[in-house]
Amino acid sequence: MTAKLVESTSWHRHDILEWFFCRSGSGRLESEVGTIELHPGRTVLIAPGTSHRLAFQPGEDAELKILCMNSHDLATYISPAQRALLGRMRFSQVRYTDHDKSLSNVRELSDLIRDGAESISARDLALSWGAVGMLLAFDIETDDLADDYVWHRYSQKIQDIRDWIDTQLHESNSLEQVGREFGLSRTVLTREFRRHTGESFINYCNLRRVEVAATILSAGKGSITQVALDSGFTNLSHFYRQFKAVYGMTPAAFRRQSTKQV
Repeated sequence: MTAKLVESTSWHRHDILEWFFCRSGSGRLESEVGTIELHPGRTVLIAPGTSHRLAFQPGEDAELKILCMNSHDLATYISPAQRALLGRMRFSQVRYTDHDKSLSNVRELSDLIRDGAESISARDLALSWGAVGMLLAFDIETDDLADDYVWHRYSQKIQDIRDWIDTQLHESNSLEQVGREFGLSRTVLTREFRRHTGESFINYCNLRRVEVAATILSAGKGSITQVALDSGFTNLSHFYRQFKAVYGMTPAAFRRQSTKQV
C-alpha cells in the first residue's frame, strides 16, 4: 500500500517481512536494534519478529510505499536465492539501502506494485511481484553480507547440494549421508546450509517438495494423494501439515485459487 504518515505509530512486531520505500518527506524508523532516518530514495527491510515503530516530530510527514510479505508470499513469488539472502536478515533484523543512482528505477518499479493485491488480475499480480523481485535485487546488490568471504567459499558447494536435493526428493537422506557425498562434516554442512538457504536441511527438503506439489496443483492434474506421492511425500497427513505451513491453505484450496487466476 501507499500511505502518507504524519503521526508516530505504536511499537509493534509482525511475523512477516516488511519492506518500504520512502517516496518523500522525512521521519525515523525506531527499532530494537537502533534508529534509521527516513528520506526520499531510502528503502528499509525489517525482519520478521523485530519490534519497531515509525516516529515523526511535529511538522514531519512521509509518503511510504509499504509491502508486507508473509511465508506464503515468499514461497510463492520470491526466488530461492533471494529467500536465502533475506533469511540472513535474522542476524541484522533491520537494514536500509539508499538508491541515489537507481532512484528513478526504484520509483518506476514501486509504481508497478498494485495496492490491494487480493483483488487484482493474475496479470497485474504477476507484474507486481515481478517488480518486488527487482526491488529486492537492488537491495541485495548493495548488501555487504553478499560479499562475505566465507559465504563465497561454500556457495558453490551448497548450490551443488541444492541441485542434488532436487533429484532426491523421493529419498530420505540424512545429514551424514549428504556430508559424505559432498565432503563436508555434519557441523559445517548444518551451519553453511542454513546460512545460505535460511532453512535447516530437513526443512529445505520439505519446502522443495511442497513447491513441487504447488506446481503440480497449479496445473490442475491428479488427485491430492497422487500429488503428495509425486512430490516426494510418503505420509498424507505430513504433506497437508507442510503444505499449509508454507502456503497458509490446504492443497485443495490452493488448487482452486490457482485455477481461478489462470
